[in-house]
Amino acid sequence: MNDLRTIYRHQLIRAVLGTRPAILAKEADTAALDRICQRLVDAEEASGLLCAKGYGHPSQSLADMIKALPDKAANPRQSK
Repeated sequence: MNDLRTIYRHQLIRAVLGTRPAILAKEADTAALDRICQRLVDAEEASGLLCAKGYGHPSQSLADMIKALPDKAANPRQSK
């Protein structure tokens, strides 16, 4: 598991269980928690890539960045 996913996992566990240390928590559904954390990591990466390509800014939501992308038909190189 990568570092960012582990950070998200611990943040989620602490948010749900309160002050209890995340490392000591017993997870009811590890696979579901892994999927949620991976989605967060993917969203973080996508946001960074969009910003690097000049779409949006870091404080903008990922959905808002995607809404600002040009339509596929507007880019003649990609339409086939």
